[in-house]
Amino acid sequence: MEPSAILFGITFAFYCAAAILYLWNVLGGTGLTGRLATGSAVLGLAAHTGAIAARGIAVGRAPFTNLFESLSFSIWALVAIYLLMERRYRITALGAFVSLVAFATILGSSVIPKNINDALVPALKSHWSSIHVTTSLISYASFALAFGAAIGYILQEHMLKAKRITPLQKHLPSLDVMDHLAYKMVAIGFPMLTLGVITGSLWAQTAWGSYWNWDPKETWSLITWLVYAAYLHVRIVQGWRGKWANRLLIAGFACVLITYFGVNFLAAGLHKYNW
Repeated sequence: MEPSAILFGITFAFYCAAAILYLWNVLGGTGLTGRLATGSAVLGLAAHTGAIAARGIAVGRAPFTNLFESLSFSIWALVAIYLLMERRYRITALGAFVSLVAFATILGSSVIPKNINDALVPALKSHWSSIHVTTSLISYASFALAFGAAIGYILQEHMLKAKRITPLQKHLPSLDVMDHLAYKMVAIGFPMLTLGVITGSLWAQTAWGSYWNWDPKETWSLITWLVYAAYLHVRIVQGWRGKWANRLLIAGFACVLITYFGVNFLAAGLHKYNW
């Protein structure tokens, strides 16, 4: 068995343990439960880092040029960003969302062929390709965490209005913390997405002879960029906070999913390589 496959198996086990422990913590666990959950996530991230590195060495290229690899890198970025934020904002409840997404994605990706077209087509043999894909996937991970914070905000607001005290409510951060965290994640993701769009245009010029082709993925990337630009505008300039701003984040993440999955599976375009 390849080293990357062994490390992915270890990654799966630690993310599974983290998901169970984070859920247990949300439903009434102790501080020890939360620390064990964080420890499992850290160990899972370490194994995941090794798995991605081993995969890159094995195939002799940047390991995110097909669906399996891009999903793996996206989850790695999601867990890494979450762990950086957890210590500052004490958001272990959001860890349940992140670890469940990580566990489910690793499980789902296990049935995806991992060796589709390992020999890159000429259009992918560009230094712009690696920068474009890396920044885009990091932006998607940041937006996923912003989406999780937005969902947490809406749940917390609903329970407060209903005057219902539940274990989940006790472990969720305050509305202000959730709102601020969502904004911080967009503040990270938006520049990454902007860089992804710019480097994608430069890549398109070298690969297809044009900076912009109105390919379905390009079009939806622009729509996604506009939604998050609108969020930043209404939050910073108009002072929007709370329910409506967080609903805009949910709409933005729907655009991310269409850009990442929908376009590749449902539409023909220049970006359909290894998927």
